[in-house]
Amino acid sequence: MSPKYKMIYDELKDAILDGEYGPGAKLPDEITLCQIYACSRMTVKKALDILVEEGMIYRKQGQGSFVLNKALASDPYQMEEFPIGGFDRTRHEEVQSKILEFKLSFASKDVAHALHIKENEPVYDILRLRLYDDEPYVLEHTFMPVSLIPGITEDVLNKSIYSYIEHDLNMHIASAQQTSRADISSALDHEVLGLKENEPVLEVEQIAYLDNGIPFEYSFSRHRYDKFKFTSFSLRR
Repeated sequence: MSPKYKMIYDELKDAILDGEYGPGAKLPDEITLCQIYACSRMTVKKALDILVEEGMIYRKQGQGSFVLNKALASDPYQMEEFPIGGFDRTRHEEVQSKILEFKLSFASKDVAHALHIKENEPVYDILRLRLYDDEPYVLEHTFMPVSLIPGITEDVLNKSIYSYIEHDLNMHIASAQQTSRADISSALDHEVLGLKENEPVLEVEQIAYLDNGIPFEYSFSRHRYDKFKFTSFSLRR
């Protein structure tokens, strides 16, 4: 017989997948769930913790648990809970950022869908090259909604966007959805990453979320195949 926390987790997950709790919906609070399942608060918390780990819900202090994004839960091959803002938060002084392009543009259909904004709404369009020990490492293409994240300048880009969002705008970055895929390097990859024709890159597509579940960043990071290592840890429950 499965542990009770597993049963609670399974039932809540099924309810999210079936649309009973849609994107942004609030789940019953912990006390209510304790009453429904006749169990301790610790048991309920363990079930909710797993849903948080899987990127299906997020918690907002003093308000409860909310469905983050139904799309995260519906794809069994999707991987969530990657470290976000890795280069912004790195401790390696050798990592540098070079701005290749910084402009305002109008959100395409795909960008608007990812950021939950209207098509043609103004977004920051940022292209940056990451270098480690002066060697090109990652090419990043990032989109952020101007209305949500105001005041981004080249000075902010040269420091840390994530630090600016959390410390200057007083917003809290909570989670990210990432999808990794292999791709053949493009002409731009050849130019800025120093790759040769037909050499591969690993592209990481990311949507990052604030603690209220609103997406604030949509980005594509193209990593040199010979300077990227992916490590995964899985725990069987």
